[in-house]
Amino acid sequence: MSKSLILKYVNKLVDILFSTRAAGLYLLIFAAAIGIATFIENDYGTSAAQKLVFKAFWFEVLLFLFGVCILVNIWRFRLIQQKKWASLTFHFSIIIIILGAGVTRYFGYEGVMHIRENSESNSIVSAETYLNFKVIHEGKSYSFAEPILLASKGKNEFDKSYSIAGKLIHVKLTEFIPNPVEQILDDENGKPMLKLVISGAQGREEYIVPFRTQEQYGGMRLNFGDEIIPGFDNIILRGDSLFFTSSDTWSRMVMATREQDTFPANSISPLKTRALYSSGDRNFVISQYQQRGILNIESKDRKIKNESMVALRLECDIDGSKQDLFSQGEKEKLAI
Repeated sequence: MSKSLILKYVNKLVDILFSTRAAGLYLLIFAAAIGIATFIENDYGTSAAQKLVFKAFWFEVLLFLFGVCILVNIWRFRLIQQKKWASLTFHFSIIIIILGAGVTRYFGYEGVMHIRENSESNSIVSAETYLNFKVIHEGKSYSFAEPILLASKGKNEFDKSYSIAGKLIHVKLTEFIPNPVEQILDDENGKPMLKLVISGAQGREEYIVPFRTQEQYGGMRLNFGDEIIPGFDNIILRGDSLFFTSSDTWSRMVMATREQDTFPANSISPLKTRALYSSGDRNFVISQYQQRGILNIESKDRKIKNESMVALRLECDIDGSKQDLFSQGEKEKLAI
């Protein structure tokens, strides 16, 4: 192909991509994208709008083409030579805005700095989401963080390998769960499980308690098993029935009937679900009991807010040995 023919095709391509019609088309696409992003953000959260629009590659290409189109037309219509200062100022202002957006996008960062009145601060909480890793090998601890953009819409990807202490570690994201909620599902191969509801520091708190668990839940030390453990509030399974005993005196109110009764310390009484048990400032309700259950985690709301919890399922391969990992935390900080 001759040089003149190549030049002809290049000029034709420039005419198509950087004409005034193309500039109008880019502007219309930009306006439509901003409008659509508003609806995406309203329904699915800011992260979805960023992933699908504002931080998407196609949007960066659109702004680049529009910026170059402005510069080409400044040269093509000889705005500087003809001293059309009003039109030139308008076009250059668009270029400055695009350049400023580019600097913010590639060199800036977003976050929140808390500064109390009459005080100073030198720390900022990043608005970016990071996946925090901690590897412990032969008594040594290795910690690092990787930025990750997670959203309810669009494809969430994380697939990286690391060499740590002579071992090759490969981590791959397999599932993303926004606003996760734990549920007990019936399964013939499952084991006894309770859903415990307590009044904690953050208000209503729910926990899934598997059989043979001894754990602290707020101000309550709970044992769920088949043996009574001193010093614990014991939920005992005998056959198919649940019983409750404690070294403290507890009162009970059945929510459906408002029936109330009291159980002396160290007495053993049948446990009722959906009844409020109280002792001092400790309160709990067993909202669900499944004799054969498995733990399932699913999303209760697809919209991700700043305060939202998110969960990840990851596949970790360490020198060919695979294991599944689960991480749950706030949107800005997830740890495994």
